[in-house]
Amino acid sequence: MRKPFWRAAGFVAAGAVLGTLAGQLLAHQVPLLARTTQVNWHPAADLGVLRYTLDLTLRVNGLTLVGVVAGYLVARRSR
Repeated sequence: MRKPFWRAAGFVAAGAVLGTLAGQLLAHQVPLLARTTQVNWHPAADLGVLRYTLDLTLRVNGLTLVGVVAGYLVARRSR
């Protein structure tokens, strides 16, 4: 892959993390931000030699989406 793709992916991921943190911190002052959507995924396998279990949870609030869009815009501007 090209370097600009990874840079853009990094900005988008950082925007999502910062947006989620901001949404959690501001949820007490703005009740609308307290609404979150949660997706859980529990992949597991037992292959005889190797057994694994993984629990992944994705929580998204309104500011997470704002952070993703802001990260994308910053990535486009930094080219």
